[in-house]
This record gives sequence, structure tokens and C-alpha cells, in this order.
Amino acid sequence: MTTMLSGERRPVLMIAVGRQRVGKTVFLNTAIQFFRAHGANVEIWNADMLNTSHNLTVFFDDVQEPGEAGPEDVKIWLEERFLSMVENRCDAVLDVGGGDTPLARLVDELPIVSGLEDEGIRVVLVHVLGPEIADLDYLANFLEGNLFAPEATLLVLNNGLILSGRSPDSAFGAIVKHWAFSDAVRKNAKWINFPRLPCMAAVTDRELTFDEAMRRVAKNDKGPVSLFDAGRVKRWWREDVVKCFSQIPLEWMPEMPDFAEREMIG
Repeated sequence: MTTMLSGERRPVLMIAVGRQRVGKTVFLNTAIQFFRAHGANVEIWNADMLNTSHNLTVFFDDVQEPGEAGPEDVKIWLEERFLSMVENRCDAVLDVGGGDTPLARLVDELPIVSGLEDEGIRVVLVHVLGPEIADLDYLANFLEGNLFAPEATLLVLNNGLILSGRSPDSAFGAIVKHWAFSDAVRKNAKWINFPRLPCMAAVTDRELTFDEAMRRVAKNDKGPVSLFDAGRVKRWWREDVVKCFSQIPLEWMPEMPDFAEREMIG
């Protein structure tokens, strides 16, 4: 077991889970860009072998992936990444995809959270949720099984999945009242609203980072986003995203030297 000195910062492993198509990769893509824009040195691990169109490799050229896509190969690769993190004391973000993932199978075999936390790693489990009650299935299963319950659990309500015209309070009303959501919050989970970007598809379909979108960079012969969409991205990135991530405890995120001390919101 690693001996932690009093006051020593714990490396962060942020893992996003949830049903398919709830926006896990969109959230992680935004998070990584935000972390790095503020000076974080964070590794990117992609174990989502099913999402080949908009996975993290599209937006970052230093993503680490398994050499083979077989479930057992991915499980071995994950174990290697975890051991490397313990040894190198790095921050990392992991995209595992949805459905019956190798991580879920590994959780059934090994006490991953307690093992990593005993080694001084802060595991942050991010549940990305849309407005459908079925989106809570992952959270309910984790709570009932108590197999993957880190000290830090973040519930992300993805406003990008709300039908036009509905307010977040109305769209997510049944979600926040559900026993699984309430139970997680009672156990000290934090929850945030991930802000909607109306032109998100125009950015991701062009395989652009948000900085590239704001600068109207053209890639892959698809041309830049429109002048107005560039303005929408700029406002979303500089205002909405900053407000969103300012609600997450600093110790739950990778070390960001350029992220000034800020007053907690909400």
C-alpha cells in the first residue's frame, strides 16, 4: 500500500459509465479539453471498442487503447493501466462505453475501487444521465450491488438530450426524485447539469475541438462551423462550461495549475 503524506494530493481516475447514447463521450471530450486548457497533464484511456465514429481518438492524438478488442484483452489492458497509474501517480480519464463492458466484468472479479483507493488513487465515478428513467439503471445496479462505489460519485444530467422547449427542471424531474438518484445523493454524490450546446453535432461531426470551432478551423474537407455557431461555442465554452465544472470539487478533477481558485457554485 502506498503511504500518503498528510495534505498530499491524490491522483484522480475519472471513469464515465451509463447507458449507450447518454453522452458519456461528449462529456469526457469536454472534460478533457477543459482540464488541459487549464494546465492539466492527464492521460486518456479509451476502452470503448464499440463507438468508432465519435470516440476520444477522433479529438486527441495521445489516446491509449487496448491492442486487441476482445473482452479479456481489454480487461488485462485495464489492469495494466491501473497498475501504471499507481506507479506513476498520474491523472487519467477512462471511457469504457456502455453495455456489458470489460470494466463491469472486472468489477465482479476484483475490488478495484478499494484497491486503488488503498494505493492513494481517487476514483471518481461519473454517471451520465439523460431524462429517461431507464438511464438510471446503471446507477441503481451499482448501488444495489455495492461493488463499484468510490468515495467520489458525480451524477451528470445531460441537458443536451432534452427535447426542445422543455426546461431542465421539467425534463429531469422524475430522475432527481427517483430512489436511486436520491440514495446516491444521500451517500454524498454530487450532481451537475451539463450544459446544452445547440450546435454540438456541427462541431463533433467535423471532428473539431472547441477551440478549433471557435477559431473556425476547417478539417476533413467539411469546412468550418458557421460564424454564428462559432459564437455559440464561444459563449458555451467560456460561460456555461466554466460554471458547470466549477460545481465539481477541485479534488475530484485532475490537477489544473491554471484553474484559479473559485467560489463553489450551487
